[in-house]
Amino acid sequence: MIKYFGFTELEKYVVGSGITTSLRRYLEIVVRIMVVITVVVAVMSLIILNMITTLINAIITTLLVTSLVILTSLLMILLIPKLIYANRGFKLESKYLRLLYFLSTFIVAGLGITKALIRLKDFEELRDFNIELELIANEVYLGKDLDEVLHYVASITPCKSFASLLITIGNVSRSGRDVLPVINYLIDNYFIDIRSRMEEVIDYVSILSEAFVVIALIFPLIVSIIASTSTLAPFGLLDPYLLMIITTLLIVPTSSLAYYILVDYVMSVVQL
Repeated sequence: MIKYFGFTELEKYVVGSGITTSLRRYLEIVVRIMVVITVVVAVMSLIILNMITTLINAIITTLLVTSLVILTSLLMILLIPKLIYANRGFKLESKYLRLLYFLSTFIVAGLGITKALIRLKDFEELRDFNIELELIANEVYLGKDLDEVLHYVASITPCKSFASLLITIGNVSRSGRDVLPVINYLIDNYFIDIRSRMEEVIDYVSILSEAFVVIALIFPLIVSIIASTSTLAPFGLLDPYLLMIITTLLIVPTSSLAYYILVDYVMSVVQL
């Protein structure tokens, strides 16, 4: 696995998502849960199958079911942290501008970059960044080098904008330059990036809307027209009106739900 300052890829997702503070703790929890689930499934499966089939068949089937449960559990162990990590990243991106505002305000007020970063964790408006901000404060209190700490936190945060900010601040602080012009530049650049992403979102939503109209409204009608003109209709094997009703009842709710999920996902990218 790729290393990130001592973090494996999975550990980055576990810590950055806020599930636990370490990969070891996460594995301890999930292994206990997986053992309990596997034992319960195996026992229940063996008892039920033994009542309806021979003991040998029950044992073989139970082993297959247990193997499937274990494989599914292992897959979920790998996927859940990544999904939570990505979801938290979208949430942090929407609050990133607020963090930039607080940080620039502290620096203008005369606080150094280290004290400004530590002060951020005291604000309720920035509680979503608590994992990263607590790590920065704790590591700095332990006497770690600020540049090293910021690069370390940047490697685990799911917020790409915040990671870029931390790396930039770390490089600037190491060079001894004034950090305020850099933050002002990042704020201006963030608005430019938001405008660009909003244009992309408008295009995506337009495409999704057209696809929704085609799939949910036009497709059932096309299917019924094809069915009514096919050679099957005269023999009564296919009722075009019934087919249109069935396809409408199936496709419209499904496509509506998919449309809502996709639009909500796309809009979360530019949420402020």
